[in-house]
Amino acid sequence: MDSVVDSLNNAYQDLVDAAANVLEAKENVGALETTATDTAPENFKQKLILFKVACDQAEEFVRRLFIELQHSSGALSHPSAPFDVAFSEDASDCKD
Repeated sequence: MDSVVDSLNNAYQDLVDAAANVLEAKENVGALETTATDTAPENFKQKLILFKVACDQAEEFVRRLFIELQHSSGALSHPSAPFDVAFSEDASDCKD
């Protein structure tokens, strides 16, 4: 579980850093265009995609853990809401 959390945290930090680079590049619009001003938006897009992948992986980990806990606790004998229903409000937080 630590690796899932670390992966999500690292992807988030990379995304924040990329966003800061975009803002810095926009501040330098009056200056000559440099490689940094050209690549900052593309780098941000790549980091956003990687962050979404990390969110999806974390969601899948939680989904598997939820199902495993249901099975091990004998929850199958009691009807309960499936994972998607039980966490429908939270599932949209990491999506587009």
